[in-house]
Amino acid sequence: MRTAIISLTAEGAKLAAKISAKVGGQTFAKGKDYSKLAELVAEVFGKFDGLIFICAAGIVVRMIAPHIVDKLSDPAVLVVDERGQNVISLLSGHVGRANELTVEIAKAIEANPVITTATDVEGKFSVDAIASRLGLVPEPKEAIKAINAAILRGEEIFVTAGEARLNLIPQNLIAGVGCRRGTSSLKIFEAIERACAMIHQPIERVKLLASVDAKKNEVGLVSLAEAMGLEIKFFSGAELQKKIDEYKLEESKFVTRSVGVGNVCEAAALCCVEEARFALPKTAFKGVTVALLWEK
Repeated sequence: MRTAIISLTAEGAKLAAKISAKVGGQTFAKGKDYSKLAELVAEVFGKFDGLIFICAAGIVVRMIAPHIVDKLSDPAVLVVDERGQNVISLLSGHVGRANELTVEIAKAIEANPVITTATDVEGKFSVDAIASRLGLVPEPKEAIKAINAAILRGEEIFVTAGEARLNLIPQNLIAGVGCRRGTSSLKIFEAIERACAMIHQPIERVKLLASVDAKKNEVGLVSLAEAMGLEIKFFSGAELQKKIDEYKLEESKFVTRSVGVGNVCEAAALCCVEEARFALPKTAFKGVTVALLWEK
């Protein structure tokens, strides 16, 4: 999950840095200029998988209200008080995995996790949370509520039938790849396989590879795509830079010197689809970087 941590004060910025260091996340310090904060929220809502605000919950509600669309597509939204005492799951607790992120951050900073979704309060699983974890899209949306209600009542849920039928549709997993010149296909394969293992998925879930066009003749990368029977898409530096700017991706000076653009794996993967969520942000292995996206 790729997260943005947004703070409004100096104390909040310190906590944001602490959260980033412990669980990851890109920090944004905007001060108490609410017009600038509103602009930032408009820019990052839907571009990050999770938004973590360090401020009052009321401010967050007002800022995100114009951008909320649907429980199946909205990002996770969390609120943390400036003293780091409470971490609140505010939006998209299940599909967006805000509840999981709330627990993770609360443990990291020794805070109290505040989760209000009924299934979690009762200590039961929810079908939409399980689907999100497995890279499945639950449809139709109306059936999610009916099935979760049945789970709360203690009723049995069957895989094939019932009054409410919920389809769990597999999402395509896209691997964006960056690699040093001369990296073997085996090393690239092992990096992608390890990346998939980090999200508890087999490498067979990967349906598409992507990289920068400077790697078009990289033997290890091209031969790997052929061996796996996968299409590999290459994108220009300009195309990658557009995604870097749009998604506020972090850039590497070393990568910029090497291929002319500061982020390859995340940007290339994003170039493949109109809508996606990060299964795994940019992760470095020996000579290889991999980012994994679920196509929405």
